[in-house]
Amino acid sequence: MQTPRPRNSVFFRLRSLVFNPKLHRTAQSARTSDHCGPRPIRLPDWQAHQQSMHIFREPASCISVFDRVSPTNNVYPWNSIIRALTHNGLFSEALGFYARMRDVGVRPDAYTFPSVINACAGLGDAQMGKVVHQHVSEAGFGSDLYIGNALIDMYASSNQYWKEALWYYSELKLDGMLPDLYTVSSVLPACGGLVAVREGRILHGLVEKIGVDGDVIVRNGLLSMYFKFGNVTEAQKVFDEMVFRDIVSWNTLVWSVGIVNWDCLKTRIKFFREMITTFTPDLLTVTSVLRACGHLGMYAKCSKLEDSLRIFGLMDVCDIVTWNTIISACIHHQDCYVGFQMINAMRNEGLAPDEATLLGILPICSLLAAKQQGKEIHGYIFRLGFESNVPVGNALIEMYSKCGNLKSAVGVFELMKVKDVVTWTALISAYGMYGEGQKALNAFAQMEVAGIFPDHVAFIAIIFACSHSGLVEEGLNLFDCMKNKYNIEPRMEHYACTVDLLSRSGHLNKAEDFILSMPLKPDASIWGALLSACRANGNMKIAEQVSKRIIELDTDMTGYNVLVSNVYASMGKWEQVRSVRKSIKSKGLKKSAGCSWMEIKKRVYIFGTGDRFFEQFEEVYQLLDILGSLMAKQGYVPDLQCVLHDVDDDEKRDMLCGHSERLAIAFGLLNTEPGSTLQIMKNLRVCADCHTVSKYISNIVQREILVRDANRFHLFKNGACSCGDQWRIWTTIATSKEKRQKNINSISMRSTQAKLGMWIHAFAPVGKRSNYMVCSNTVTDDRSFVDDFSRTDESG
Repeated sequence: MQTPRPRNSVFFRLRSLVFNPKLHRTAQSARTSDHCGPRPIRLPDWQAHQQSMHIFREPASCISVFDRVSPTNNVYPWNSIIRALTHNGLFSEALGFYARMRDVGVRPDAYTFPSVINACAGLGDAQMGKVVHQHVSEAGFGSDLYIGNALIDMYASSNQYWKEALWYYSELKLDGMLPDLYTVSSVLPACGGLVAVREGRILHGLVEKIGVDGDVIVRNGLLSMYFKFGNVTEAQKVFDEMVFRDIVSWNTLVWSVGIVNWDCLKTRIKFFREMITTFTPDLLTVTSVLRACGHLGMYAKCSKLEDSLRIFGLMDVCDIVTWNTIISACIHHQDCYVGFQMINAMRNEGLAPDEATLLGILPICSLLAAKQQGKEIHGYIFRLGFESNVPVGNALIEMYSKCGNLKSAVGVFELMKVKDVVTWTALISAYGMYGEGQKALNAFAQMEVAGIFPDHVAFIAIIFACSHSGLVEEGLNLFDCMKNKYNIEPRMEHYACTVDLLSRSGHLNKAEDFILSMPLKPDASIWGALLSACRANGNMKIAEQVSKRIIELDTDMTGYNVLVSNVYASMGKWEQVRSVRKSIKSKGLKKSAGCSWMEIKKRVYIFGTGDRFFEQFEEVYQLLDILGSLMAKQGYVPDLQCVLHDVDDDEKRDMLCGHSERLAIAFGLLNTEPGSTLQIMKNLRVCADCHTVSKYISNIVQREILVRDANRFHLFKNGACSCGDQWRIWTTIATSKEKRQKNINSISMRSTQAKLGMWIHAFAPVGKRSNYMVCSNTVTDDRSFVDDFSRTDESG
């Protein structure tokens, strides 16, 4: 223990002066006249003023007195001035005195370092903190509890150094240090930020063991940590068990409920109402609730975009926050056309986009797959200097991956200096959408090596990737790893992905057993995953059983009802079909109309199923007729089972020909350069027959065709698809894949291409084309990593 400092020491007098500016002013008055110049201060007896020694009021006075006393090898006044400056928020000055102290050869002691480390934390300068940490180790104070707490708090205050905080905490425990209240309160944010579930649970146990579980600061830390884990049940338990709650407790609850589940607006408001019976809300509380029910945001979340636009139009002055809110409302309603209009209007008002604006613009490009606009925004981001911003980088990865440019998505990822779990998840998801399951697994492994702890969304993305690449064992191992290694409780989405993983590979019985063993009650998404696979595999026995279960759930999700209807139609049970469709109508549900869209020369063109009201529709249908004849010569037989209507075969063939992706492909062939890649986006899943037709067309015209449906990308090239037909397994297709491929490869392509090229050239536009841009509100958001089995194809 450090020896007591004598009251008549220079340190004691200096410290008293530092803490009491009134006495300092008295001392200043003791100066002689200007003729004689200043003399050394005649310090009075400070014992009568000891009661005010804990107050720092005038740092400038402290520095003045310190310089006049001119301490040399005495560490006490140095500690005092550094602490005074740190306490008053003058962190740079405090570090300056620390540097001077070392320069004059004064050795820091155990009382020096906590203030110096706090100054580094106040500046957010963890690099300087690391240097000070090295000084601590060299001085032999590495096991000091107070210094250790300061270091942990400094590292934990920066999300880039959470790993260091946990590492140093572990080192201190290995040295035999018993953590106290302050240690725990500093480590908890690091556990939450890293989603270090195992370490967090161990720390929770330690909290109860050392008897600090009743402290409100520790309880608030536990509450925040469990919310960051996504464990709402445990967080609610921590909150309910709190004997005393402060404003931070309620703010954490009100704010975090919306972070874990943004749709829990009513719950957030409910907690707010409970809170105001005891506490007066502060700024953070009001901000949180306003985000849940603010005027623009409230109408947007309540499916009333028109009301949001009306209120927006009535506002006299709109700042950047207002513009960002209305743009976000457009994204929420997937109204890309109005979203782009708002962005242009904002720029015309002279407002420069900020980070929040960019994070609103990029999803519009993702929804529309507007690749060219996305590239232009990327350039704008670079000019604004936002390229190092992690959320913006994450949005760019998602934008490029959903616009069909996996190479650019990977390029953005590789250029990012700082990567968080969202960054890695975006990359894994991108690989999954393109059927690159092995690359997704490699990225997941690299993320673990980098020390980034996967969260529940990352596991959804990687299991999705395994499902779309036929990596069944790997996907099942990851599902077990999530529970056993990372202590993440599976959610409904994880179970849905795993059911899809088993079903897609043909393990229907295993999938059914897996569902029946679930601790959660299966919802329509779980049974829908199995039903979709049963329909694809032709297993009508299980399909009928699952259909009955979905009907019993009485779900209001249109897609699952349509899926059941389609299964009954495949079985020829038209009475059941009429019954299900009657139920859909009675509930007021409507199936999303199938549509496809593509970007040509910075314009987006959209096509609906059976559409005949677009430019060049006559030429498009004539081209499809010619392609149909060429495909028939190669062995193509229409899969009429993809038309689930009680009509004759000729009408079924006509309906297949009118599917939106075929119209888009033909339109693209007429209006793009020969040899260029066609890129088609679709709001529903590609039906089996269109998948087959796209392969034939890619070989006939020798063009790559990239199709993004509701769940993934399909790259058709030389008569094959990048998915390897892993997306579905149909047992009812007339000819085998091998036979079709043989027929496709055996045809003489040169004469076919020449004839077709001449025909396309004859109908190709000459001169300036129509400059209209078509957008549609039927474009749906497919940002979820889970296969949306409620989005059927255009057959039903």
